Amino acid sequence: MHLCSFADNYKIFDVTPLENIFIQEFMLRAPGDFVKVYVYGLSQCYNGQPMDIITFSHDLGMDRDMVENAFQYWERQGILKLHWDDNVLSSVQYYNIKDVVYNKNYNVEKTLYQYKDFNQNLQMVFGTRLLTPQEYIKIYDWIEVLNLPKEVILMMIQFYISKKGPNLSINYLDKVAIQWAKDGINTLQKAEEYIQASESCYKDTVAVLKYLGIHRAPSKVELELYKKWRDLWGFSLNSILQACRETTKVQSPNFAYLDKVLENMHSQGLKSPQQIRNYQSSRKSINHLIREVLYNLGQSNVTPTPEHHELYVKWTQNWQFEHSVILIACKQCVRNKTNTFEALDVLLQKWLNYDLRTYADIKAYIDRKKKLDMDIRAVLDRAGENRAPTPADRRFFIQWTTEWNMPYEVVLLAAEYSIGAKNKMPFMHRILENWYNDNITTVSQAKEDHERHKNTVRSKGQSNNTLKKQVDFNRFEQHQYTDEELESLFEDIEGD
Repeated sequence: MHLCSFADNYKIFDVTPLENIFIQEFMLRAPGDFVKVYVYGLSQCYNGQPMDIITFSHDLGMDRDMVENAFQYWERQGILKLHWDDNVLSSVQYYNIKDVVYNKNYNVEKTLYQYKDFNQNLQMVFGTRLLTPQEYIKIYDWIEVLNLPKEVILMMIQFYISKKGPNLSINYLDKVAIQWAKDGINTLQKAEEYIQASESCYKDTVAVLKYLGIHRAPSKVELELYKKWRDLWGFSLNSILQACRETTKVQSPNFAYLDKVLENMHSQGLKSPQQIRNYQSSRKSINHLIREVLYNLGQSNVTPTPEHHELYVKWTQNWQFEHSVILIACKQCVRNKTNTFEALDVLLQKWLNYDLRTYADIKAYIDRKKKLDMDIRAVLDRAGENRAPTPADRRFFIQWTTEWNMPYEVVLLAAEYSIGAKNKMPFMHRILENWYNDNITTVSQAKEDHERHKNTVRSKGQSNNTLKKQVDFNRFEQHQYTDEELESLFEDIEGD
């Protein structure tokens, strides 16, 4: 324990001396975050508590790498010394700047002339633009921190100046240098290969822009898109130019639209110009069919897109739908007020589940449904109801005749016995359920069961005045349907 010490809150009201020589000779040309690190470290020297690099970085709200970068910068300036323990920064020793400058013959230009020959080559690359000491020091970081060879740095700067001019920002080049270091472009051969690829990318992107009728230098986003098409998706320039023919369908073709076109082709495995040419030829042959689909959806002014083409190919080739069936589905979508290609795709998926791919499939389905509804109408008529069948009626009837295998005559008999009921179909269901459980499967068995029930009721002093109603089974008209009738009768599958 020290005999004398400051109170805990002393340091918050104390001052941290910052020498003017630091401000004039060092701070003005240093990055702002580096100054922030130096000053906070200086305050810790005077008033701080024991602290490691992690806590130090957290206090400043900076990444640890950035803080270490800053300390390395100041070490290169000769005004502090770093101590490392197993590659971990363990301590920072601050020098007295006056002592460094005056007693150790420090010269602010000393660092610059450490790379005298390199500096001369740099200035030749930049031409008449004079670099500041701060810009030189930033470039030296690429050598000392990023470990990029001098000749690689010179080649990198020369390449980007040739594209953007000598007034190119050093901060922009700093980002490029960091990316080169991350990508391992650290030899002349790798730099040359990268530049050749970039030159080719730039020229090819210009060629694509000209093909689209755009006469200007490519943007960064356009260059990145071209690199994606070439390097990630594997398209050659000729393939991309062939794909550009798809953009004639839009008023103002651009890279964003071309990107969607190429994405569609990439998903289908189309890479060579010939494959793309064949694909485009097939598109032309079915475009009039897609237009017919759009017309039947009420979208006659819409131009077919690659997405439309992809869906139509799926419907006709993968799912094997007839074009006439697709047109019937269009009319169904219009009636449902969901007249989009997406809604049509959903509806066709439902029809696929019912194996309704051809016009004959549709007609057979409707005939079966018509026959089913006629049988149900007869049952309802026998029960004393004159109305159209509902989906609930159909579910009841299918359960009776298909799941329980009840003969149709037995169902009609149950309908007669339900004529006095308020809710006839549920009442019929209870009768048929009892017969099913009692294994009654014929009309005679059902009548015997009904007589036993009536006798039981009479024995209790009750009577049954149920009337039988005969049904003319021929009174429901049967005929062949025209196409218009077929479409009007076709209901949504979900209604079953």
